[in-house]
Amino acid sequence: MDFRRYLIPMVLLGMIISLLLPRGEETAPETSDAKQVEESQSQSLASKVRSYGAGTGRVYGLTDNDRREFNLGANPERRILQELGKRPDLIPQTAVLGGTMAFVLHESVVLNRHWVLAVFEDGHVRGQALYEYQINGQDEFSWKLLASQPD
Repeated sequence: MDFRRYLIPMVLLGMIISLLLPRGEETAPETSDAKQVEESQSQSLASKVRSYGAGTGRVYGLTDNDRREFNLGANPERRILQELGKRPDLIPQTAVLGGTMAFVLHESVVLNRHWVLAVFEDGHVRGQALYEYQINGQDEFSWKLLASQPD
């Protein structure tokens, strides 16, 4: 197998993941209430996505111009991720042990007006993939898999 074929997509994916990792931020308190943790993570993600260019060093998410152009409602990032969630056929990894592959939307991120970094799993195996998306005038989405990596 020629490893050079996978080298550039893996380096790109690694760079994107390193940009998304928190640096010196306070972590959420440990709790046994999974719903509370999920809501906290969702709010944390929303605040990071909405902080485009706000001095945090993070520059992912949609700009205000993108939001107006796409016209996808109050939370266009959520809408984009929901549209991806409707397309489990795009997941490049096969489910094992009778599982069904699905996207983990609360862990996935709209990077910008072109790309989404998505997490997927079937309860046994897990992975990440970088997708390119486009939205036409009728709010129809087209998706293209750019790179993927099993965890």
